[in-house]
Amino acid sequence: MEVRPITLNDLNAFYALFCEVSAEGLYSARSSPPPIQAVEHALTQVVENRWPVYVIEREGQIIGSAEAYPDSFCRTGGSEFVGILGMQVKREYRRNGYGFALLSVVIRHCREAGFNSVDLSVFTSNTAARSLYRKLGFIWIEELPPCTLPCGRVETPIKMRLAL
Repeated sequence: MEVRPITLNDLNAFYALFCEVSAEGLYSARSSPPPIQAVEHALTQVVENRWPVYVIEREGQIIGSAEAYPDSFCRTGGSEFVGILGMQVKREYRRNGYGFALLSVVIRHCREAGFNSVDLSVFTSNTAARSLYRKLGFIWIEELPPCTLPCGRVETPIKMRLAL
């Protein structure tokens, strides 16, 4: 198992992972990732700015990723000192410590990069992820408006934050 910074050479494998997890229809209100060109643009920014985006490899295959993009990159008026966390791990590798390994590295990088906090949203039904986030020090901030997942289930997301 190797946790390492993402590179532009990882684009296709990273995008395939993104598509695979999105297709489950359970962890995001989006039914699919953005177009690969948008992901390529984001990865170019990641590499140029040394943002905390990491992948985990097992036997040469990318099985997970975690990232904290500056809020200012994610939305107009966002802070450059707040990271917006995202994570995905292939279904067959979940609950084996890979998410913890990825997030530990991303959080350390966020501290070193001068972020003040890291925010995320997670569905209330995703008890495994919420438990992992709490274990790493994230706290509940607020409940967000319900949304309908691609699988048709209505979910309530919550916002969590880790103060750095």
